[in-house]
Amino acid sequence: MDREEQKTIKLVVESEQSLYSTFSPEDEFDASVKSYIRSKAAIGNHNKNISLTVISQKPLDEERFRAAMYNWARDEKALMDAEMKDTMRMLVGMLVFGSIMIILSVMMQKRFEEVQYSLMPIMGSLALGKVVEILIVNIPIYTARKKIINDMQKGTPQKGTPVTFEYGCGENGMGPS
Repeated sequence: MDREEQKTIKLVVESEQSLYSTFSPEDEFDASVKSYIRSKAAIGNHNKNISLTVISQKPLDEERFRAAMYNWARDEKALMDAEMKDTMRMLVGMLVFGSIMIILSVMMQKRFEEVQYSLMPIMGSLALGKVVEILIVNIPIYTARKKIINDMQKGTPQKGTPVTFEYGCGENGMGPS
């Protein structure tokens, strides 16, 4: 895959105030803006770099927008790191628990044949099934989310600018008036 390909998300802004949360003292996107960008970023190939084009009739405070983007990425990264830590703890716990249950049931079957019909092998199998789910489903999702967050953090002046602004567009946000 060519990692240099771009995936462009277009955000049409009618009013600058609609971008930001009125409850936060720092620059923070409104929940609907976050949801829109998340949904567009989640679609398609996660190997592509993400760029964001903000389309507006009137000029926006670009530094405020970039600050909000950086703040959002920072918050998302902290949440994701906490989730990943919990997931890895569960992965290790389930792996240990499932392995012990399976090994015990195999060892005990030699003495007590009824163990094969008990809950021990079932509980061990379910725990190991959860380990497989984490490895096949959860970790790739975290990896994709981490890439999206890293792309969002590139929107800071120090790291480049995948955020572009287009002004003077028509009412529908597409093309000149």
